[in-house]
Amino acid sequence: MLVDGFGTVAFLVYYAGMPLGAVAVWLLSGRRIRALGWPAGFGALRGIVLGVIWAATAVGAVMAILLAVDWAALGEPRAAFGRFLLIMGGQQVLVAGFEELAFRGVIQALLIDRLGSGRGLAAAAGLFGLFHLPNLIYQDVPGGLIPVALLNLTVMGAVFGAAYERSGRRLALPFALHLGWNLAAYSFEGGFHLQLSGPAAIAGDPAWFPETGLAALVGLALAGTLVWGWPRFAARQDGNLG
Repeated sequence: MLVDGFGTVAFLVYYAGMPLGAVAVWLLSGRRIRALGWPAGFGALRGIVLGVIWAATAVGAVMAILLAVDWAALGEPRAAFGRFLLIMGGQQVLVAGFEELAFRGVIQALLIDRLGSGRGLAAAAGLFGLFHLPNLIYQDVPGGLIPVALLNLTVMGAVFGAAYERSGRRLALPFALHLGWNLAAYSFEGGFHLQLSGPAAIAGDPAWFPETGLAALVGLALAGTLVWGWPRFAARQDGNLG
């Protein structure tokens, strides 16, 4: 990404090398594909829908706060807004799916088995944050905000990692949270010509909303409430289905 002429290589590594590499590592560790944690059925679909809506609402709460204190402004929707949402939505399904497969399904699972739950989850979350560093640089995020973004992305990795563990090592919930967060963030950033003012360390930069500002921690905390209550919710839904 950061070297001229290697954009195609970066694209192929991300969209082909990462998922295929993750599966290869999983198989080489002596595990079966079915153990990766992709459940099927109506219950999984319902959980995905809830997770997407919850995470998108969490990002919306961050935006509402910034609008309320007059640190953000949204313009008119971009031209061909429906097409933008369709293309962006399809891309983000792949992004959330591939990253959750790699970082939660494989990396976190293997690290926890080796290091224990606390250290394994923290290590996977830290790697998730660092993984995004080249992209932050590529998208010209101001240098002073990169540490804030890395902090938020690491916390995000911890929230998604906790979702993976608390849902019984199933990828549906972290995938849904990841997808809902990205859909809302990119809709504000690219769909409404977002402008941000106020303290940059809090409000962030439009180049990478909302992770470049500490206000994103409010949204991550809201996403974490669903993760915390997920075992009780899932048990109740299983009881209703029974």
